[in-house]
Amino acid sequence: MGRSAVVAIKYTACPSFKHRCSLQRRVIRADTEIQINNKAKTTVGQLGCGYWGRNLLRVLTQADDVDVRRVIDGAPAAVEHVNSRYPGLETSPDEAVLFDDDDVDAVVIATPAADHYRAARKSLQSGKHTFVEKPLAMNTAEAEALVSLADEEKLVLMAGHTFLYNSAVQEVKNLIDSGDLGEIYYIYSRRVNLGTVRQDVNVLWNLAPHDISIINYWLDDEATSAAATGGTFLQKGIEDVVFATLSFDSGAVANIHLSWLDPQKVRTMTVVGSKKMVVFDDVSADARVTIHDMGVDMPPSQISANLFETFGQFQVAHRHGDTVIPRIPYPEPLAEEMKHFIQCIREGSVPRTGGQHAISVVRSLEMVQACLDETRSRLTA
Repeated sequence: MGRSAVVAIKYTACPSFKHRCSLQRRVIRADTEIQINNKAKTTVGQLGCGYWGRNLLRVLTQADDVDVRRVIDGAPAAVEHVNSRYPGLETSPDEAVLFDDDDVDAVVIATPAADHYRAARKSLQSGKHTFVEKPLAMNTAEAEALVSLADEEKLVLMAGHTFLYNSAVQEVKNLIDSGDLGEIYYIYSRRVNLGTVRQDVNVLWNLAPHDISIINYWLDDEATSAAATGGTFLQKGIEDVVFATLSFDSGAVANIHLSWLDPQKVRTMTVVGSKKMVVFDDVSADARVTIHDMGVDMPPSQISANLFETFGQFQVAHRHGDTVIPRIPYPEPLAEEMKHFIQCIREGSVPRTGGQHAISVVRSLEMVQACLDETRSRLTA
């Protein structure tokens, strides 16, 4: 039977998130940029063709400006998938044939999370622009090492935080940046399902990269402290349920509920501001973003238990305005993500989910994991 407790972790922040991101300005080495821009297509190889790798391969092969050279995966199911759907596309179990191929401009990595650092490091050392599925690495030190290597080699390094290429997530970002929501008080997220139970990572590292990436993007900030509790009900030492709270220097707070063990599939994120509130529902077909003109119009300093002497006064203080569901075009986020990666290579620009963003996600994951580890050690002591 699983047990849980709550532990809080705080760290001393490095230079501000905005400042760190502003430092990441690099361009592709001139000779490489000229060569790629003169090519009709960017030549790409893919490492790993499992469940998510197959989706990546699909959008890459559909892109007009991409030439997929080969897929590296020795698993029989992966080889059969490639051979049956992409006749003529070369497969190999030997990654050396990919990294040693000077005609390959970029490598897309879709291997298990524990292999991301090794594979990305090898790709960058081979002079390839590199896309790595989330998370970039399993600890901050490795993530920072990859970013430093990419900077030294003047190569594009991009992490697969797909939701930042989701038009509904971008719409919420626009609402926040425009000031329509007012001051952001808090965000809460539910990413739960009776889903695939992983054995290589816990539910935090499996699902939370999505939520943390979105929250950091929306707030243009990074959490400086965390508190978390988790449950290990299905496998010893692997959390299948996690409740995490992240705190930001701005005063904003974010709460994340993650689970592989829930009767409903829920993918919602709610942003509560001083003026309006908005809900992002990723599984909704026709209401991915809902804006609520709701709130409390009275300054918090004036609110007390005896303030409302009449029901009319209560109604004035609590505002219930219109609910709006904007019409948002919805191109496939994964296709948009791959298009952005290729564009960054060809233009020498910094990806939206480049190294600094990826590091901020890994750092927050580590904070939450530290809470869960401390909980486990105290319970087993």
